[in-house]
Amino acid sequence: MAKVTVKLFGVLRIDTHISCEEIDAEKVLDIFAALNKKAYEIYSKTLKKDNETKKPSPISFRSAVVFINGERCAQKGKRLCDNDEVWILSPSSGG
Repeated sequence: MAKVTVKLFGVLRIDTHISCEEIDAEKVLDIFAALNKKAYEIYSKTLKKDNETKKPSPISFRSAVVFINGERCAQKGKRLCDNDEVWILSPSSGG
């Protein structure tokens, strides 16, 4: 397992209330399981204080844009190395 720094941006950061997290993960896909678990923990704690809190939608590789150390990652099975920095962005949309 590699220890990586994961930073969320855009709507994903707003919805999950996670901006930066240290995660142990072997592959990119493992990051999403860890983030979803953390987002649910935050939701559960917030729900105790505020019944109006909206449950976060699960984050998936298909619903995000992923960069590792500044380079776009298109493979959810890509292996991670210690000290990698992973950015997860909401896909852009326009109107």
